[in-house]
Amino acid sequence: MRSTALTQEQQLALMEWLFASLMGVGYFGKAHLIWDDGKDRERQIFTALMRNEPIFLYSQGTRPTPTAEGYCWRLLGEHPSLSVYQLQVEVEGK
Repeated sequence: MRSTALTQEQQLALMEWLFASLMGVGYFGKAHLIWDDGKDRERQIFTALMRNEPIFLYSQGTRPTPTAEGYCWRLLGEHPSLSVYQLQVEVEGK
């Protein structure tokens, strides 16, 4: 298992990158960033889904924590850590 715990400075840099990325695609609403520490985040995810707000996850393990049925975590390869994911609707057949 990789150790991907971030320092406070690294967390700030990640949040700035995510903020700039969202602005770059014209999104100026509320978004959620989950620090995946293995805890159950179902309620937080459900609330964001009901509000149609994007949800991102920073995985501190080798794989992101499982999510709600019908959704999956998509790796955002644009971030150099390769530990940032976005929640998306799961497409059948993939």
